[in-house]
Amino acid sequence: MRDTPMDAADAIREQGFRRWYERQLIEGHAWLVTGFLSLILTAIAIEVISFGESIGGMLVLLAVGAGGAALCLYAWLRFNRQLFLAEHVAEQATCGACRTYGKLAIVSASRDASAVQGRSIRVRCRKCGHEWAIR
Repeated sequence: MRDTPMDAADAIREQGFRRWYERQLIEGHAWLVTGFLSLILTAIAIEVISFGESIGGMLVLLAVGAGGAALCLYAWLRFNRQLFLAEHVAEQATCGACRTYGKLAIVSASRDASAVQGRSIRVRCRKCGHEWAIR
């Protein structure tokens, strides 16, 4: 998975901004569906627990429920992180000179303490050649 800005710069360079953004949205929503399904798994495992049965069976169901809850939490965090990164970059993908959205080429990527993720991506508009930084 590519979730750091430096990796995002490489992915945008390879795929183009629009494909990268679309892929981020699809992957993010796949994590959302995974989290929802694991939440259902957790609820089913807890519902099926019977305190009259063996301790081993109860512990297995508790482990399945705990694993589902952990996967649900992880999926929710991944969904939020991936969507945040995609939206953060997308908000800055409009050329300030000609107002063209998403038609950009990566010039460079560097460390930047003032950027949200600690790195900034220098881009150039493919239409007019204007350069700006996505932080």
